[in-house]
Amino acid sequence: MVKNGEKSMFKGIKSLKEFIYGKGLRLNLIEIILEKMVLAPMVATAEKPNSGVLPMESTPFGKTYKEWSEEWWKWILSIPSDRNPLSDDGSGEFCAEGQSGKVWFLAGSWVGTEELKCEVPAGKALFFPIINTECSKIEGYGKTEQDFCSSAKSQMDTITETKVTVDGKELKCYRVESKLFVFKLPSDNVLEEFDYIIPDFRGTRSSPTVSDGYWIMLAPLSKGKHVVCIYDKVEGVMPDGSDFETEMTYNLDVHP
Repeated sequence: MVKNGEKSMFKGIKSLKEFIYGKGLRLNLIEIILEKMVLAPMVATAEKPNSGVLPMESTPFGKTYKEWSEEWWKWILSIPSDRNPLSDDGSGEFCAEGQSGKVWFLAGSWVGTEELKCEVPAGKALFFPIINTECSKIEGYGKTEQDFCSSAKSQMDTITETKVTVDGKELKCYRVESKLFVFKLPSDNVLEEFDYIIPDFRGTRSSPTVSDGYWIMLAPLSKGKHVVCIYDKVEGVMPDGSDFETEMTYNLDVHP
């Protein structure tokens, strides 16, 4: 579902879903341009090409990237739609919903918001998708893990370019395919609100699923205001042969 009043870039999200996937792809997009900052480890490792990013092969705070991607989806889908970060109007009112532990999740927008604010406690690592999807049983993507994996992979395989910059410095994100996991939904949930659950499973409150997408985990940012930036593109997929592109800005305020 796409609300009225957004710019054509976000109308393109709905068109892309209808053109390629029928109705299934949710694009969780975040863009951030850092104003001054940077990540604490950059001081000692300024010359490293991906400094400040926790590497794909690491297990930050006891979990792999695959496991953190599963946790992100469990987090975002567990939050009622009336206060879900995916429904934020850009004010950051819902940014802290359900947050806990050493890692702070950032969500994109399913309502066409172009710029999002968020107050982040100091000392939190940041984990977020550049673009991602999950494909579950209750959304009509089959019955088995192989079905879910195939659907999610086919969606993410269309992505031809991703970009993340922090303070103007381009950083590498990672393609992450999860294992099978189960999410739980509240009665007032975003999947039903945005009409992703197929009729046979309306009212269902949990489902097996698989996630695929491009993710990044940043070491804690310094205190103060920051802007981090992302971009992605799918070439030549629109009905007129044009590219599909999205970008957003996430304004962060890291506080004690």
